[in-house]
Amino acid sequence: MAQERTTGADGGSQTLARGLTVLALIGESPTPLTVADLSARMGLHRSMVYRLVRTLEAHGFVLRTPSGELELGVRLVALARNVARALHVAAAPVLAELADGLGMTAFVVAFDGEAAVTLSTAEPRGVDATVAQRPGSRHSIDRGAPGRAIRSQLDPVAHPPRAFEVSSDEIIPGLSSVAVPLRVPDGTPSSLAVVYITHDYEVDAIAATLTAAAERIVRALR
Repeated sequence: MAQERTTGADGGSQTLARGLTVLALIGESPTPLTVADLSARMGLHRSMVYRLVRTLEAHGFVLRTPSGELELGVRLVALARNVARALHVAAAPVLAELADGLGMTAFVVAFDGEAAVTLSTAEPRGVDATVAQRPGSRHSIDRGAPGRAIRSQLDPVAHPPRAFEVSSDEIIPGLSSVAVPLRVPDGTPSSLAVVYITHDYEVDAIAATLTAAAERIVRALR
């Protein structure tokens, strides 16, 4: 009986690798994806991608909206809470205070060895329009204020550290961000940031608030 081809070139499970690729594509895309989008990006038949998505849905890792758009499921969010637990606990009240005080989405980003990954977020209450920043979303450290705040910690010679970084329309058109370095005790390059619909805000004042908040998080971790 012929053995089913389920392994990749490196000896790992091809099906597992494809499932992980699906999660990565959904989590990293700045705009929602559909099964058809995944099929095109992965170069796989739509029926195969559909089966992968259905399996991930069944286990709570993917959620499909009524319009067919795919989102990371609540189970991944629950798993993410166990990553850098101490940082999550220390940052949570500070992020909530920042979000409400500034009326912007506040979040903590850390370097995972390849990219800047959002760990924790808080959206402002009582605001008509907010910007969602999903935990687990990844961006290059060369783009966006949070990534560049991390980049300067990785290579301060090539990229001299600044008190804060600012970006507009780099990741998503119409959105701006301000970020400051977050120097956590374990040495993981991290940043504290806010993202908001582009408007004429006093950036220096936002940066000063973020710097004070970052110091509070670091003190709580010691």
